[in-house]
Amino acid sequence: ISLDTETTSLDPVKAGLVGLSFSCQPGLAYYIPVGHFEGPQLPIESVMTQVLPLLHDDRVKKVGHNLNYDLVVLAKYGVDANKVNIGFDTMIAAHLLNERALGLKALAFKRLGIEMVEIKELIGVGRQQVTFDKVPIPIAAPYAAADADMTLRLTSILGAELDQLGLGAFLVDNELP
Repeated sequence: ISLDTETTSLDPVKAGLVGLSFSCQPGLAYYIPVGHFEGPQLPIESVMTQVLPLLHDDRVKKVGHNLNYDLVVLAKYGVDANKVNIGFDTMIAAHLLNERALGLKALAFKRLGIEMVEIKELIGVGRQQVTFDKVPIPIAAPYAAADADMTLRLTSILGAELDQLGLGAFLVDNELP
């Protein structure tokens, strides 16, 4: 299962959780809003009660792009990184494959030919910039879900390349822990 968080800051220690995205099959992803400024959303406590067993389920591998960030954010909500079965991280894989650009948007374009919406299109730049919690949910949801979907799609592509180069085991044994 691919996992991604949307937050209020680039600093995971200061960041507030705005939403969670999940994808279990390419082309299908879900966004759960929990911290937007306005709009219908679910209480974070209720969401984490349901999501925590899945995240701690050792039988289900979790994949992400810069999962370290997501896990630091989620630790504030009861997620124990030591109980999360991390199966793959596309950012680390891209680094091992000597990609120049490690960002998800750049990888999706280069590897999948898909041009994703850039975050600045949602939150702006400079003095006009807002935090993600101010983005309306109908705009935030497809953006966030796409992150989880593209990460899942990239996992198989980058994983196959790492295996071909004999780096798959290195990722799992040395980088992911």
